[in-house]
Parts: sequence; structure tokens; C-alpha cells
Amino acid sequence: MTPAADPLVRALADRGVTALDADAALARTEGRAAVVLDAWSLGTAAALSRHALRHPVTLVPVRGDGALTVVGPVLRPGARGCAACAEYQRLATIGGRVPWDSEQLRLAGRPSPAFTDAVASLAAALLAAAGGTAHAPPGHDDPGPATVHVVHSARGTWTTHAFRPTAGCRVCRPLPPEGPEVAEAAFGPAARRRPGPPHDPVTLRAPNARTDNAGLRRELFDARFGPVHQILRTEESAYSLTSAYVTYGRHLRDGGYGRAADFASSERVALFEAAERLASMAPTGHATVLRAPFAELGPHRALDPERLGLPDPAHHGHPASATVPYTPDLELDWVHGWSLTRDRAVAVPEHVAYWDPAPGGPRVVYESSNGCGLGNSPQEAALFGLFEVAERDAFLMAWYARTPLRRVALPEDQDTLALVDRAALAGYRVTVFDATNDIGVPAVLVAALHRGEPAAAPQAFLAAGAHHDPRAAIRSAVAEVVTNVVNAPHRHAAEPDLFDPARLRPMLERPELVTTLADHVALHTLPEARPRIEFLFAGGPEADWREVWPGAPAPVAGATALLDATVGRLAALGLDVVVVPQDLPGARERLGLHTAKVIVPGTLPMTFGHVNRRTRGLPRLLEVPYALGRADRVPCHDELALHPHPFP
Repeated sequence: MTPAADPLVRALADRGVTALDADAALARTEGRAAVVLDAWSLGTAAALSRHALRHPVTLVPVRGDGALTVVGPVLRPGARGCAACAEYQRLATIGGRVPWDSEQLRLAGRPSPAFTDAVASLAAALLAAAGGTAHAPPGHDDPGPATVHVVHSARGTWTTHAFRPTAGCRVCRPLPPEGPEVAEAAFGPAARRRPGPPHDPVTLRAPNARTDNAGLRRELFDARFGPVHQILRTEESAYSLTSAYVTYGRHLRDGGYGRAADFASSERVALFEAAERLASMAPTGHATVLRAPFAELGPHRALDPERLGLPDPAHHGHPASATVPYTPDLELDWVHGWSLTRDRAVAVPEHVAYWDPAPGGPRVVYESSNGCGLGNSPQEAALFGLFEVAERDAFLMAWYARTPLRRVALPEDQDTLALVDRAALAGYRVTVFDATNDIGVPAVLVAALHRGEPAAAPQAFLAAGAHHDPRAAIRSAVAEVVTNVVNAPHRHAAEPDLFDPARLRPMLERPELVTTLADHVALHTLPEARPRIEFLFAGGPEADWREVWPGAPAPVAGATALLDATVGRLAALGLDVVVVPQDLPGARERLGLHTAKVIVPGTLPMTFGHVNRRTRGLPRLLEVPYALGRADRVPCHDELALHPHPFP
């Protein structure tokens, strides 16, 4: 490239910056330069990054992508991030519209002549700063953020972004191998003996000054690079509702959702949940290296997948099925959890520990984020993950066994009562049911049924909650169900096809047509589906919550003590509690947040898509309702009315 031939090269030369193309940059083993990429691929970004990491050279890539010109990050030995993971995050944030993880993806673009000088100045500034703090101290595990500038020629905007290297970037941040020592460090005897911070006796949460809204936004939110790329407020919700969407690289959006009395509080909850989603999708701290069949590992080293409840063999091969038939000789990828019951490491299938691991490996069960918890310590995260296991198990046990439940009078809680009044204004009656089962964690099922003409509105919405304090469980479930009630008219207007009765009615006779979470909810808005819910109301008169859960909530010394007591109670039932640490790098070091996946073989796991249902091989579904007096006998599995559930 010569200055006379190219305006951008000339502008860089005017600022004392050498401009190279990709080939020249890959041949350079010393000095400093900008790398101008008009047409390039993700493979080019990776090659430049590898080269700069291995040679005493400092490079700043300047690359075009349509109307965008992306400047940075600085590439050099010990760099804070590389162009490969910067582009991985930028393109994945766009969603599933581009093959963001393919090195063959080609991109091209040039800055508008009006912005040539601006782009050159930004590149020169990054190179000038590279002489200072652009590299990480030797042995430092947290290199901090890298700087990237984005110029949008069509909009006339320039934005600066601080992004952190992707955990597991093949170029600059390969993950260390995963092993049993990871789970032991988080949940082994030494970790549990370590004194933790004091917990709030009501919320069971420890204080954490780093997780105010500003701290969470600073760590998690960036509109171009994620990992949270969008924060939306819903003004017309029953509560202040905030959604925090995460970089996922898929067509479907996913993220964290917060409901609270004000938007500042709901945003904080949404960002907490977003951090949990990011940690629980796929391994981000260690690389999965153990691949073997269960027959080779054996029950002393690994969790038997058959104990998790397998899909009905009748649905194998169905287009909506997410699984393959299981045999003990099938090779699976495994990660390690810690059995709190037996106090030792145990391998669990990776696709059970994480709900969206790398595609390609076989999956023998459909897994959701069921049992994932976030906390200010590993034990706090595990406790709230265990609450979620109890909630989903209680809901599904009542639904599939079709057992009537005792109604619970609303507690004198102003937030809960205000929500119920809001539902009444919309024409719905809210009823709370005691769904607590042998697990012993107070659990509720809440139903909101329309009180008008059958065809006048969506008929029913259901939700569940579980917590050491029954009032917290009720408040959470009521908030979710009333939020869905109030949002229903807006969703119907925005997605009329989703709620089209002509689409939904065939699902009543052909449940395999229920394939998504939205289908599960939408089906039960039909008047024809309402009789499926009526069994709940045969459980007798309404009772005060203190009568239903006498002595609750019992005083506890903290999250760890309550976790140990709950694990002991489950052990007496023959249930093993396995916890997989899922820490998200950055959230742990800089925010003090930990994530854990709790797996309790034998409990009913939440699934979506009716053919992915997991009810076989779980005798508790048949035996516990009878033991609790909610059923008059122990049925056979084939006698159950296994309608698609309405869990939201």
C-alpha cells in the first residue's frame, strides 16, 4: 500500500502510522502498524491474532463490515483480547443471521470518505496507547478489557467498547482441562468449612457491594459486544419488567428477566439472571476432555443417565425430539460435579450440566436451565438451584399425577395482594395451591383463571415457586403469573399466529405438536384446555399459610447450613444431590458471583417440547402422591394422563 493510492493509508501515514495489508502484516515480526482489511474473513482475523501473540509486533486491525468500520483491538504478545474473539462476540451478538463461528465467513467494507480521518485517528490512538498498559502482567489471570472502536458511516456515529476476551477463545484464551478437582474446590469439605459472609435471614442472600446496577452494567452490558447486548423495559407489565438479552448466536433470543416494584430493582434482577444464563449454557471456565461410555466409567465414577429419567422410546426419531436413544455403551462427554450427599466427585453428562453445550455430541435427555442458581458464594448458588429443583419437581408431580392440591389463603403481603388485585381488574381469579411434596421445601402452584365468558380471553396461566419462606415462594409465583396475565393482550397482538386457536386446537389430540415453551403456555389459553386444570381445585377448603407450613420459615444460620440440612433430608429419601460449578469468568473475579447447576436424580426435570418429556424411570412420580395422601393408589406409568404441561 502506498499513501498516494489510498485515502485511509494516506491518513494513517499523516499520523505516522504504517499501513499494511494482511499478507504484509503476517510477514512482519517487529514494529508497529495498522492492518487495513477491506475484504477479509474470520480466518484472517484469527491468523493475524495468532501471529501477533507469537512475535514482538504490535498491530491494530482496521476492518470493514458494510457500513461499519471496526478498529482494534491491539494485537501483541500478552494482549488483552484478540481480533478473533472480538469478532466472535460482535457477530454472535447480532444473532443467528450470520455464521459467526465459521472462519470461512467473509466480510468487506470501507469507511465513508467523510470518516477516513476519524478512523485513522482512532487507529493511531490505539497504537500510541499500546506502549503503556495494553498487555497483561505476567501470570495475571484477569487481563482486563480491550478497546475497540466502531464507526458507522451510514449513521455518522462512533462508539468505543471495552470487551473482554472470550473464555475459550482458540487463539488467545484456550481453556484449561476440566477435572474433578474443579468441583472439589467449589463444594468439597474444605470449601464448605470455609466461613462465608453473613446472610440476610429473610432473603438468604449475602451482601455484595459489587453487584449494584452500575457494577453489573459495567461488567456485563455492551450493545455491540455483549455478553448482555440489550436491556429492555416493559412499561405495560404488572410489575416493572426488565429483560436483559445475552449474546447467544442463535435465532431465538434468550436472557434474564427481572420483575420488581421499580425498574432499577428489576434491571438488577434481570442482569443477575443473565449472568446465570451465560454461565449455564456451556462451559466457560474449563474445557471438557472426558469422553467415554457410562459402561466404561461405572456408577462409582459417573452418574447413571437412566437415573435422570429418559424420554419415552416411542418418540425417538420424532422431528421434534432433541435426543438419541441411550445405551450404556454410547460415548458421551462428561464434566464433574460434587455429590453433596456422598462427598465425592461424580461425572455427569455435559449436556445435563449445561443446557446448550457445543453442538455435535449425542444428547440422551433434553435439559433446560432447571436447577441453575446464582449466588454470592458457591453454597448460596447451590441452595437456590436446589429451590428451583424442588419447584419444578413439585409442579410436574402435581400436573402429571393430576393430584388435587390444598388451596392457600393469600398472606398479608402488600406486594402480593396488589398483584392479585391487578389480575382481578383484568378479569382473572388468582388461586394459590400447596404443592410441597416429600422434598420438604415449601412449594406452591399458582393459577390465574379467567372469570368471564369462555371465549372472551386467554383462559389460564400457571406458575410455581419454592423457597424456605413460603411467603417468598408465593410472592414469586404470583408475580410471574400476573405478569403473564397483564402481558397477554400485548403478546396476542404482537404474535397472533402463536395464539391462533386453529393452530392450537390440534395439540389437544396430538400433544407431539407442542414443541416450544410458547406452545406449552399458549395451549392452555384455549377454553377447550381449561378442564385439564380443574383437578387442582378438588383439594378442599382454603387454609392459612401458617397452618399449611407450621413453624415456617424456621430460623437458619445461613445458606450453607440450610443447604446441608436440605441435602440431609433428601439423603434420607434416597436422593443424591450433585452440584456442578458453572462459574462465569469475570462474574466470579470481579463481581463475586458464582453459578451452580444442581442435579437430583429421581426428581422430575422441566422439559419443553412434549416428545422430550422425561417421566419414565422416575418412581417418585408414581409413589409420592399416594404417600402424601393425594392419590388413592400407586398407578402404573401408562395410566398417567400425560398432557403437555403449562409451565411458563
